[in-house]
Amino acid sequence: MHRIFAIIENTFKESLRQRIFFVVAIFAAILVIVSIFIEPFALGETSRIIRDVGLAITTIFSMIIVIYIGSQLLYKEYEKRTLYTIITSPVNRSEIIIGKFIGLIALVAIQIIAMMIIQQIIILIYEGSPDMRLFIAAPFTVLEAMLMLSILLLFSSFSSPALASVMGFLFYVIGHATTDLKALADGIEIPVTKYLVYGFYYMLPNLENLNFRIELVNHFPISTERLIFGFTYGILYVILLIYITVLIFEKQELK
Repeated sequence: MHRIFAIIENTFKESLRQRIFFVVAIFAAILVIVSIFIEPFALGETSRIIRDVGLAITTIFSMIIVIYIGSQLLYKEYEKRTLYTIITSPVNRSEIIIGKFIGLIALVAIQIIAMMIIQQIIILIYEGSPDMRLFIAAPFTVLEAMLMLSILLLFSSFSSPALASVMGFLFYVIGHATTDLKALADGIEIPVTKYLVYGFYYMLPNLENLNFRIELVNHFPISTERLIFGFTYGILYVILLIYITVLIFEKQELK
């Protein structure tokens, strides 16, 4: 277990050197600017806009960080040759994948929480009290980052950072458009094509299962069943992708 913790610590520190917390400063600046300049034109919707923009930027910035750093996690080790040293030492390849995964996610989770605290401060200034319900989005934003990172590690285990980044971006876009994919399948009359599209719909990650922004921004109720389903769906998908990544990585020949 101490070997995994060593990899987690190393990954955390390496990712921290990417000046990630400048992102938090940028987020705070954007949110403050939006709060100041949008109020005269918001027609009483300033609070809703702050919530919507805050949650959207938190998610987008988190995904940018995950895609940028996550696509390079394994490649940098290959490039520096440190991975060769790690693998020849008494450590399993699965421990490398798991350690790097947890290390980056820990940093992203801190960034997400920091962004949400900044958002709560802005809401407190405008409304006199925080909206703690928005924190429901925190674990699901982290879970979405976990899912995206597991996809990136999967592609990074056998391809270049550029390809992994592109695939990560495509999976993110498609993951938030699966409803459209199902609607497309519903409208197709050719059976083979119809079931092929349905197959993609059920196989590709549905990131909308982790998205509660509309409900939180508009104060709509969220059922416990939906929260449990979203959490279970995300965790199981992450476990599956990490497992596949480990299988591929263990069979890779290092040159």
